[in-house]
Amino acid sequence: MTKKYILCSLIFALLVGLTSAVSAADNKMTREEYIAQMAEYTAAEEQAQTEIAELDAQIAALQSKLDKLDSGISSTESEILNLVEATDAEIQDFGKNLDALIGQLEGLMSLAPEEIYMHHRTELEDLALQLEELKKDKISALPAMAAKIDKIESMLEQLQNQGIRQLKKFDYTVASGDHLWGIAGKETIYADPYMWPRIFRANRGQIKDPDLIFPEQVLEIPVAVGANQYLVTRGDFLFKIAAAVYNDPTKWHKIYKANEKQIVEKDLLFPAQVLEIPAN
Repeated sequence: MTKKYILCSLIFALLVGLTSAVSAADNKMTREEYIAQMAEYTAAEEQAQTEIAELDAQIAALQSKLDKLDSGISSTESEILNLVEATDAEIQDFGKNLDALIGQLEGLMSLAPEEIYMHHRTELEDLALQLEELKKDKISALPAMAAKIDKIESMLEQLQNQGIRQLKKFDYTVASGDHLWGIAGKETIYADPYMWPRIFRANRGQIKDPDLIFPEQVLEIPVAVGANQYLVTRGDFLFKIAAAVYNDPTKWHKIYKANEKQIVEKDLLFPAQVLEIPAN
């Protein structure tokens, strides 16, 4: 049995060896095939080298253009620096002032619109004034400073358009001793006591007598007006309003005709009136 097993194993091994030899012979590359394949590889390599050379030329051309642009930018910056007549320290201080404005505006942008309106309107106005003063400095013409100024102006516009201007109204809880005149005069409301009729009109459902309001009453404080409306404030008159909305004071009669029902006399307007502004 053992001899028969050994003999079978030898025969199997011999058959495997013969099969491998035949397979190797079948897969063996001929000399002609080898030469043809090497020619393909050589041609592919030459094509790749050609393409690399072309790309290197393109890179060199682009680098040359980039160098010229960098040179032009450096020359322009040098000219601007000469024009602003400022030292490096002054330029750095100017940039820090702009960064401070950006930081304050970022803080305001995290607040709710009513919070800005009631407690930070003055701060927002002061920041806008500070920016206008900084823009008068020649240093503001430097590209880096101009970019910061653009960012600040964008943030101010966003706070106005998406913040305060979107705020239609908010609530005010009457405290002991309050009266409409005093409420309208608060810095957190209108900062103008003559605007009290606007609060009265907005709350006619609960205020029967404008001289009589009660503690704990919750009053609606209107803020915004419509896109084609104008809120009259103290000192306004039709001539002035027409100049503001039409850039032409002679068109005051258009506003008058659109609001004849609420304008008793064309020379007499009252604070808190909301006028309709017809299209120009």
